[in-house]
Formats: sequence, structure tokens, C-alpha cells
Amino acid sequence: MSAADLPLGLRERKKRATRDALADTALRMAADRGFENVTVEAVTDAVGVSVRTFFNYFPCLEDAITRPAQDHAERTRRAVLDAPDELTALIALREAIGQELAHIEEDHERWELQMTVLRTSPSLLSGFLAARGADERALIAAVAERTDQDPESDLYPRLLAHVAIAAVRAAVELWVASGRTRTFQSIYHEAFASLAAGLND
Repeated sequence: MSAADLPLGLRERKKRATRDALADTALRMAADRGFENVTVEAVTDAVGVSVRTFFNYFPCLEDAITRPAQDHAERTRRAVLDAPDELTALIALREAIGQELAHIEEDHERWELQMTVLRTSPSLLSGFLAARGADERALIAAVAERTDQDPESDLYPRLLAHVAIAAVRAAVELWVASGRTRTFQSIYHEAFASLAAGLND
């Protein structure tokens, strides 16, 4: 059994519960009032903790709403690089980001709230996507390494990362707008299939 599989201790469970409460409260307030009308003080008052406690978990209010995890980008990068050689870079990206979105339908209420916030505050989008493994710079670097290109001077890694992120955004937006009448994965794969029809390694 690995350390990740061991049951959480009481202290760690309490810390996670506090982090989740702060993130959930910040998101709901932003969906109700608009991100610009939410303060850290309002969130901490609602949860019943201090402002100092908030900053123990999040560096800023935006991070509480996008709820980033430190290892998303690294897991995605490794998945892109470790994908079978016969896969195109685009499909490697699709599979890598898809792994980070595997549980989206189990947490649909949160995703719908986040889409509400993103529609009114699109400046949060880059942080939101990065928190799901679609970190722009990390994806560019991973594609460049996989295709043996320069992330600074070659166009292809940058182009591929940008269109992959656009596909993720389009799939999430359509899934929410359609009232989840289709599975997210079906829309997600359709988006990447459309890209694959016009992009080659």
C-alpha cells in the first residue's frame, strides 16, 4: 500500500474539510454575486474562520474559486510524454487532459457553478483550465519535448496546446449549456476528433 492509499488522519481530514468549505463558499458567492463583489473577509466570515486561515490554504481568492491542485500540471505533462509513440501529439494531449477530467460528471454541480462564474468573469478562465491540467505553458513544453521541437521558437507546440485548451473549454461549455443531456466524455472526444480531422503531427 502506498502513502497515497493510507487513510487520512483526523488532522488532515479537518484541513481538507476547511479547504473545501472555503473553496465551495467562495465559488457559490462568486456565482451569486459576481467574482468582483466577493471578498476574502466575506468568505471567511461565512465559514467561521480567520482571514489568516484562508491564506494558509489559498494565495488569493481566485485560487479558491478555481481550486487548483499542485500536481495536475505535472501529471498531465508526464502523461503526454509517456503516451505510446504511435499516438499523435494531439491524441496524447486528449488522453492526458481527459484523465484529469475523468470525474467531471460526478461533480457536475460545482462545474455548473464554475461555468456561471467564468461567463461573468472570463479573466478567471486561464486559472480554471490550468487547475484541470490544461496549463498552457506546461502543455507547450510537453508537446515540444514529445515532438523534439523548441517551445520558444517553433509554432507547432504552441498551436497544439492552444487548440487543445480551446477544445476543453468548448466541451465544458457545451456540456453545461446542454443541461448535461449528453455525457461530457462524448462531447470532449467529439471536440478532439474535429481537431484531429484538420491537424496532423
